[in-house]
This record gives sequence, structure tokens and C-alpha cells, in this order.
Amino acid sequence: MKIFRIEYKDFLVKTMTQLKSSLPLLIVPYFFLLGTLIAAWVISERYNILIDNLFREPAAILGFNPFLGVMSNFGVLLWAFSVAICFFVAILFMKRDSKEIGLFLLCSSMITLMLLVDDFCLLHERVFPRYLHIPEMVVYLAYILAMLLYFLRFAKVILNTDYSILLLACAFLALSIGSDLILPQTGIAVLIEDGLKLFGIATWLIYFSRTSYLQTLKLLK
Repeated sequence: MKIFRIEYKDFLVKTMTQLKSSLPLLIVPYFFLLGTLIAAWVISERYNILIDNLFREPAAILGFNPFLGVMSNFGVLLWAFSVAICFFVAILFMKRDSKEIGLFLLCSSMITLMLLVDDFCLLHERVFPRYLHIPEMVVYLAYILAMLLYFLRFAKVILNTDYSILLLACAFLALSIGSDLILPQTGIAVLIEDGLKLFGIATWLIYFSRTSYLQTLKLLK
């Protein structure tokens, strides 16, 4: 019993010490989450949406088949994988004073996060045109400009990677955008557009996974 008390006391001391040392790591994500919750409340009040409807699954709210939209959600997951990989490896490189590679992967994670949020929240399709009165074409042009600046800034780094995979990903995504603008959004046209987008997202993930892996191997040598 005495041994148990000692171990229990040590466990509490160790736990409190860990929590104290982890506080700087936790405080930024927690503030971000708090801001997200406040934003959800503001959106609820501004657009007269029940707050619980912002947290429940759409299938549960509307009572429709849970498989509806599953391929869109799958694409969002692939975007999220790319964001996580790029961000984690970027931090690793910046800690090792490999600033250029680290900055490239960090900006890549931010660009990917932008595309993820747009895809998940229907920014260019619904939010910007309907609520902010910004035409879809203007949003597309803004994204293209951001991508061009990104490629120009990191052209030297990209050319030292398997950039053909990245070009293939961009080609798929560009064809998907073209299909969205030209083809009617019904039937086989939707399969073509979203199929091209899914291939683009998957190829994007393959490129950044491979680049992160190969650059990390070089770092560890």
C-alpha cells in the first residue's frame, strides 16, 4: 500500500510537470479552437442558424443517406494528409536550419490548407459568390495568382524534386476547373470533373509525401 502511494504521488507530480511544460505547445491550438467556436457562434447569430446544426453531421440534421458526399469528404481527407505531412516536415527542417526547404514545405502546407478549406466549405462555389458577392471567376483568378507566386518563389527548390508529379497534379486540377466552367453540372460531367479533381488531389499528396520523405532522408544522412 505504501509503495502504491509513493508511485501514485510520483505519477501526479510527473503529470503536473508534463502539463506545465506542455502549456506553450497547447495554448496556441487552444486559442485557435476558441476562436473557431466564437466564429461558429457569430455565424449562427448572423445567419440565423441553430448552433447545434453547426456541430452535427449533415446526414443527422437532414436525415439523408450518410453516403451522400462521401467522395467529396474523401478528397478533403487527402488534402488534410498533405497539409499534415508538409507542416510536420517543415518544422523538422526549420529546427535543423534548412530554412529554404522548411519554408517551401511550410508554404506548401498553407497553400494546401487554402485548397482544403475552399473544397470543404464550398468557398468559391457558394460562400464567396452568395454571401460576399465575389464572383467565382475572381476567386479562381486569385487562387491562380497565389499558385503562380508560390511556384515563382520556390522554382529552384521544386526543380530539384520530382516536379513532374507536381505538374501532373496541377494538370488534373486545371482540367477539373475547366470542366467545372464548361460542362453542365449533371450526370457524367460531374463524374468527369470530380474524378479529375480527385486524381489531382491524390497526385498532389503523392508528390509532397515523396518529396518530404526524400528530403528527410537527406537530412538524416
